[in-house]
Amino acid sequence: MDKIVVSGQASKVGKTTLVEEIIKNLCGDILTIKCAVSDEQINPIISIEEKINKNKNKDTGRYLKAGSNKAIFIKTKRENLKKSLDDIKNEIKDYDYLIYEGNNVLDFINADLIIFLKNKLLERKYSADKAESRSDIILDKSNEKEIIFNIESISCYKAHLLADVLGFSVGKVGKLLNKAEVKIKGCQLGLF
Repeated sequence: MDKIVVSGQASKVGKTTLVEEIIKNLCGDILTIKCAVSDEQINPIISIEEKINKNKNKDTGRYLKAGSNKAIFIKTKRENLKKSLDDIKNEIKDYDYLIYEGNNVLDFINADLIIFLKNKLLERKYSADKAESRSDIILDKSNEKEIIFNIESISCYKAHLLADVLGFSVGKVGKLLNKAEVKIKGCQLGLF
């Protein structure tokens, strides 16, 4: 199962829209998890949804409409996020892709690919610096979706995953990596 995290500098930067695009680009069974952290949330909220009609205008409904097989919404205090993620472990089985939306989740999972969205016109939330520093790629929404690689090297497998996630050909990702001088490691064909 590939774990993908979409994080960002602020609310309204386009995380949910990007998750929708990613879902549409992928082939296979997909589970999406929206992690919202709030200091005001006394008791954690965990909502597991498989039907679009329940919350069709909420993020989870948008995930389902885009093609996710199941969508989970977690809202909790930061100190309860790990326990909430542990509480849904039985729901995370037999999926090809697990897509998380949120910054704080990065402290509790090992992601295969981390995408960070930024926009210089928006304020930064407290969790943005850590999420940006851990990201593999940064999409600058204030600069026509400019792709910034936040890595010096990438595995061939992760490059293929990136192509799938962004809906690009492997050749296009290869050209972007070459232009950014990112080295490809562990080439499946032994070319790099």
